[in-house]
Amino acid sequence: MDTEERHELAIGHLAIGGWFSRALGVAARLGIADVLGDDFLTAEQIAERTDTNAEVMTRLLRALTFCGVTQRNEAGEFGLTAKFAQLRTDHPLSLRHICMLFTETYDDAFGALLHTVRTGKSGFQQVFGMSLFEYFEQDEEAARVFDLAMVELARPVAHSLAQVHDFTAVNRIVDVGGGGGAMLRGILRIHPHLSGISADRESVCERALANLASSPDSDLAERLTFAPADFFTEVPSGGDRYLLKNVLHDWAFDSCQRILGTVRAAMTEPGARLLVVEPPISEDFDAARELFQMVALEEGMCGLTEEGMRELIGSSGFDVLSVTALPTGHNVYESIVRR
Repeated sequence: MDTEERHELAIGHLAIGGWFSRALGVAARLGIADVLGDDFLTAEQIAERTDTNAEVMTRLLRALTFCGVTQRNEAGEFGLTAKFAQLRTDHPLSLRHICMLFTETYDDAFGALLHTVRTGKSGFQQVFGMSLFEYFEQDEEAARVFDLAMVELARPVAHSLAQVHDFTAVNRIVDVGGGGGAMLRGILRIHPHLSGISADRESVCERALANLASSPDSDLAERLTFAPADFFTEVPSGGDRYLLKNVLHDWAFDSCQRILGTVRAAMTEPGARLLVVEPPISEDFDAARELFQMVALEEGMCGLTEEGMRELIGSSGFDVLSVTALPTGHNVYESIVRR
């Protein structure tokens, strides 16, 4: 194969990459990894168990085999490959709902990428006629998937933060924009002396409370509560630690300052500290993430480097005491209110 042919092949593969991401999303939505488990099954068996068309399922599984998600044995049956085991819902580090979120709602928004490139305005707004979080208030299923995806993203971060930060003298954590409480669940599980409040939209808190009651973490109910809040206006006071994990990267600089101002006003306890947990942006490696933020999130959003995050936190009335890198690719900016 000469150079031009290799280039054509590379262009072709990239051009149809969206087909394969959608195929992955459909597999996640149907729970094909859960159906397969550790077994090999025929396409007809998988179709029967997922209530789908067997002929089309065969093509879907062949496409997934081409990109390494599934494999075939000598009998022609399909099984899940080891490197895609995290598509299983029961995997301790499951990514099933993240795949669904990325390949459904987020990918729909990328249909308006050209609009964003031409105008600088939100592609999500162009496609759905509303902002991302307004949409989640309207679409119950999309909101459910988003909640579970955030739980999947939070699990390893919670474990890492609980290991590196000294919570010995801390009594109460307020997780601002804490969603289903996954960060707090992980931290409270490791530190049984702590209690926590997850502050988020009312609908999120309602779903989170119901989920906690039926989850393996139900025994945390006495130490974990959910408080409906608008972090642009007010969040619960009285915490020793305030946590903002993957919140600020959803908002433009001015909006972030408003959020941080609300948190600052709530930090009334002596010695209270703020922990901002965010993945720093670093040049071309994070270009796709920055592009996503411009398409799907608030207009004017752009990723912040470590220097930019320090500037944001400092301009909002805080002094940054330290920046600690987590193995998950996040930085922890530990800060106090400037007196």
